[in-house]
Amino acid sequence: MARKGSRKVRTGCLTCKIRKVKCDEAKPDCQRCTTAGRKCDGYAPPKPEPGLQTYRPRHGVNTAAEGRALQFFSETAGPFLSGAMDPQFWTQLVMRFSSFEPAVRHSVVAISSLYEQIHVDARSAVEVQLSDNQLALRHYNAAINDLKAMDNPSVVLLVCILFTCIECLQSNREAAIRHCKAGIAIMQNVASVHPWTKEHLLPIFRRLSIVPFFFGTGATDFPSLGAWDDRVPTVFASFSDAQAMVDDIFCRTVRLVRWGYAHRTGGLRHQPVSMQLLAEQKRIGARLEQWHVLFADFETALTSPTTPVSQHFNLGQDYLNQMLRKFLLIRYEVCRIWSELAFSADETDYDVHLDSFRSLVTMAKSLAIVPEGSRVTTRSPKFIFETGFTPMLFFVVCKCRCLDTRLAALRLIKVLGVPRENLWEVSTIYAVGRRVIEIEHDVVSDDMGRPLVPPSCSGLPPDHMRVRDTSTETQATIHQNMLGFEVHGRIVSFAMRTLDDTIYMHTEFLSSRPNGECSENTRPKVPIRRARKLER
Repeated sequence: MARKGSRKVRTGCLTCKIRKVKCDEAKPDCQRCTTAGRKCDGYAPPKPEPGLQTYRPRHGVNTAAEGRALQFFSETAGPFLSGAMDPQFWTQLVMRFSSFEPAVRHSVVAISSLYEQIHVDARSAVEVQLSDNQLALRHYNAAINDLKAMDNPSVVLLVCILFTCIECLQSNREAAIRHCKAGIAIMQNVASVHPWTKEHLLPIFRRLSIVPFFFGTGATDFPSLGAWDDRVPTVFASFSDAQAMVDDIFCRTVRLVRWGYAHRTGGLRHQPVSMQLLAEQKRIGARLEQWHVLFADFETALTSPTTPVSQHFNLGQDYLNQMLRKFLLIRYEVCRIWSELAFSADETDYDVHLDSFRSLVTMAKSLAIVPEGSRVTTRSPKFIFETGFTPMLFFVVCKCRCLDTRLAALRLIKVLGVPRENLWEVSTIYAVGRRVIEIEHDVVSDDMGRPLVPPSCSGLPPDHMRVRDTSTETQATIHQNMLGFEVHGRIVSFAMRTLDDTIYMHTEFLSSRPNGECSENTRPKVPIRRARKLER
């Protein structure tokens, strides 16, 4: 007699579906399996909602080296890259895409391999190159080939961020700026990007846009900011909302400062400023006022008794929340001072803001102490892709002429700064800031930046002794000191003014150790190039 069969079922536990029997669906274990004494394998996960969660791996790991690099990225590099910003981008979104987009996976392997080189060997912190890392080079080339055949603009934008990171890891300014500008242009010109692109990638490109303004050599390197949403929110629902707006203001402020260079140190000094630049300065000032009001309302809502307890600061997340809060407030104050004096040819105008500078340093100092019980990791990254505290503290060091305050800011660069923040190198920033203080106060300092003797002039330095601006050559160079030792460092130029109001460049070679501690016995005390006279 024929054996009686069972109708194949599409629902129920995995065991019953394989055995093609009806499932009683009594969770967590179905009743049929329990009664029959079988081990129930459970139920298939529900179909995910449309969005990023729908992606599943379609390409496997090809080699053990590739798998190891992906694991290192997941456990170490990814969580570090974001700094205090948005870790979910690297640890979740990038890792998801790496499981089914070959260009993303190859880029992640290259980033991970370069990052491990920096992470393990402190000597390579400023010397890592693709040419010295065959695994990273091979996967970067593979990612470029995959990108050429890609027609999805959203994924192209994601890979563009990863390529920018690869070039930043190598301190390759020109290529990093090129990738950054390309991504911003795509974001501005392509309307058919997925909603997740604007949610997850737009904030990163907004923050990245400051890189060309800081490190670009001219207007051709400056990106357009037309891709950003120009509308001002009516309320901040989260720190992310406040950060997005202040990031936009910061980009526009740095752009304004670059546009105003000729009025501060170039041929347009003491000349009327164009109506276009004055209008942009006024627009930034209005945005700063709006941001400050909205942020004050947001903080009031956070501490309101009607706010759920889960939204209040607590010991588990207090330090990170406070760090982000003070980071935003410091960025706000820097934008306020910088934009107000974007066209000022008189460095003594910064003296009006001494109280604000002291307030900035006080906020930064409070973050140098990690409260007990905050459970903040003690691991120290060697590189972060985001821009942290270093450029803002450097601004205080250069523009605040109160010696005690600027020395405190200089010390905090070592404490709060990461050895490599995007294209900023803490060792170089520290060495330049320290030398600015020495020039303006006519002192010689020790390795910690402390003057060895009291300054020759008390009080604030006169205008003609102040450094207008600094510029650092892109490539590190090697010089021989008086003892015959080879010293790694960079050529730095300091824009100065004579008593007859002539601007000139004072150029020196500055050396520093990779970990940010300056080497006193190898740093020349005299410039290696003659000063160059600039236009009046």
